[in-house]
Amino acid sequence: MATETCYTIIHQDDSLDQPSLQELKTALEKGSEEAKIDTMKKILVTMLNGDPLPQILMHVIRFVMPSKNKTLKKLLHFYWEICPKTNPDGKLKQEMILVCNALRNDLQHPNEYIRGATLRFLCKLREPELLEPLLPSCRSCLEHRHSYVRKNAVFAIYTIYKHFEYLIPDAPELIQSFLAAEADQTCKRNAFVMLCNTNQLRAVEYLNDVFDQGKYIRCIFELLNAASHSVKYEAATSLMALTHAPAAVKAAASCYIELIIKESDNNIKLIVLDRLDELREKHEQTLDDLVLDILRVLTR
Repeated sequence: MATETCYTIIHQDDSLDQPSLQELKTALEKGSEEAKIDTMKKILVTMLNGDPLPQILMHVIRFVMPSKNKTLKKLLHFYWEICPKTNPDGKLKQEMILVCNALRNDLQHPNEYIRGATLRFLCKLREPELLEPLLPSCRSCLEHRHSYVRKNAVFAIYTIYKHFEYLIPDAPELIQSFLAAEADQTCKRNAFVMLCNTNQLRAVEYLNDVFDQGKYIRCIFELLNAASHSVKYEAATSLMALTHAPAAVKAAASCYIELIIKESDNNIKLIVLDRLDELREKHEQTLDDLVLDILRVLTR
């Protein structure tokens, strides 16, 4: 299997008037963001046509990498994908340390789409020295509140494990734990795909657990209507441990709300309120229909 980059030949409309290396550097250094976008596109076309332009690397790092422009950031990911990252001796270029720091910052960015796009980009990297420092940030993205980040984090970890298993040897175990606690269907699908392709025994183990859980969910639903408050509370808590389906979330939340309204002990009310708040953090949109019921709690 070939390990070198496979270049694509892209037709250049005006081959007679291509900017020189110095003109490209000047445009990156002094141009507006629109000019930098146009320059980066020209650089990418030139590189895809076989000229790696190694002399342009530091100018890209200095004048493009700090930009917050989303289009430039996307073009930058394309650039990092195809630019030569190693010296002739095979060692990672010193400049890549700066790139690694920038990627780590993007993996910790408050904007979920920048995090997700960066995680998708990591799937295309094949330099273990560049990937290794980014693994802690990748792991933390599995716990991000946005499913867009989590689903891309799964595939980033999957790709890194597939190509460099020694970098993250516990990946199957990590993803199995993630799968057991995850509620979003796309994230679960991605995690299950990884287990199927890396550790089929864990995938089968997960399926067996799911099938076993399904036997008890109907019984637990019936216990939500029990006369005992403690039974209702334990039933709602157990239901959330088994499934995060919208119907189950609403049923558990309704049970918690009813307990808060009917329970006279303030200490118990506070405990149940904490449970309800945990549901709100994870399933805010699902609980929108229960806003009026939640308001009843405030009148008590």
